[in-house]
Amino acid sequence: MSVSSTVVTRDAIAQFAGEVFASMPRVDQRRWAEVYLRGLLLVEGKKSIRRISEDILYLPAHQSLQQFINQSPWDWDPVRARLVRYAESLGTPGAWVLGRTAIPKRGERSVGVARRFLPEAGRMVNCQIGATVSLATDAGSIPVNWRLLLPPRWLEDPELRQSAYLPPGARADPEGRELLAMLTQMTAGWGATPAPVVGDLRHVEDAAHLICALTGRGMPYALEVDGSLNVLDGVSVRTSSAGSRARECLATAVEHFRVLHGGRGAEEETGRRLNVVSSSVRLAGDDPAAEPVRLLSGLSPRGIPVRFWLTNLTDRSIVDVMDRLRLHRRSQADLRVLEEDFGLRDFEGRSFRGWHHHMTMVSAAYLFDLLGTRPVSRTA
Repeated sequence: MSVSSTVVTRDAIAQFAGEVFASMPRVDQRRWAEVYLRGLLLVEGKKSIRRISEDILYLPAHQSLQQFINQSPWDWDPVRARLVRYAESLGTPGAWVLGRTAIPKRGERSVGVARRFLPEAGRMVNCQIGATVSLATDAGSIPVNWRLLLPPRWLEDPELRQSAYLPPGARADPEGRELLAMLTQMTAGWGATPAPVVGDLRHVEDAAHLICALTGRGMPYALEVDGSLNVLDGVSVRTSSAGSRARECLATAVEHFRVLHGGRGAEEETGRRLNVVSSSVRLAGDDPAAEPVRLLSGLSPRGIPVRFWLTNLTDRSIVDVMDRLRLHRRSQADLRVLEEDFGLRDFEGRSFRGWHHHMTMVSAAYLFDLLGTRPVSRTA
C-alpha cells in the first residue's frame, strides 16, 4: 500500500500520533511530532523540514521543526518500543530481519559519514550506514530499531564528536555487535514477541561473533554467510563415551562442503530454485557443549556451491527455512519504499540525536501507512 493510494484523515493521524508519541514529556514535542509525521505521509517529493513546515502548517515554522528533530531531547527508544506493539498487531512476525541501508551524503560533516565500499553498489560511496531490525509481517516489514554505524574517526576526533553532538556512550562497534545489541534491547527491554532472526551477514566482519551469541542464547536464526566462514564438523567435535575429545576439523564453509558432498552426513533437498545440501556443523568459538547447527549449501546446476546459510532451525524442513530466508529480500525491498516514499534519505541535519529522531519518525510513518483503514488500537 502506498501513501498516494491511501485516504487518511486528520483524526486517524492524530490518534495514531497521540498514542505512539505519548512518551514525549512535553505537549509541544508531541505537537511537532504529529506535524513531522504528517509531512512524511503527505508531502510529495523530497520531505525536507522546510517543505513539511510550509505544506502542512502553511507557515514558515521550519526553525521550530528543525529544533524538534535535531536538538529536542526526547527519547526515541520508548517510541520504537511502541511501534513494536503496533507492528505485532498486524500479525505474528514471521521473522526479525537484520538489514542495512546506505544513505549517500555530500561533504564530511553529516554524523557518521565516511567513504565506504558498498558491495551492493560495487564501488566506494560517501555515505552513512544505518543498521536496522525489521518485523516481517504479512502486511510488510517494519523497521522498529535503528543503529548508526559510526566509523572510529568520529569517536576519536573531538571536533567531529562535538559537531555531531555525540553522546558520551556512543561507540564505534562492529556491525554484528550493533545488531546483537538491538536484538537484546528488543527482547530484554521491549518484550517483543520472539521470532527467527534472518539476514545476510556475508559482508559483516564479526558475523561469527553474532551467530555464536545467538546460538548461546537459544535464539532461532537462519542467516546467509560467506563461504570463507570457518566451521567445525558437527559430528567430529562431539565428545566420545569415554570422555576423550574427538579431533576438531576446522574448515571454511566451502571446504566443508567439498569434503562432505556426496558423503555421509549430507542431506539433499530440492528447493524452489536450487538444490540445497544440509550438513551438521559448529562455529569455531562456540560452546563445545552446544548442539550442532545446520550449514545449508546452495548448489548451481553444475553442483558448485554458490551460497551458504547457517541455521539452528534443525526441526524445520529446508524449504521452510528457505522461505524464511526470503523474507530478507522482501525487507530490503520495503526499505527502498521507505527511501522513495517516506523520506528515509531526506534527513538534512548533522546531529546523532537528529538522525535517530528522523529514522524513528520514518518508521512510524511507514507503519501508519501499513495500518491503512484499520482502527488504531488503544491497547496496542
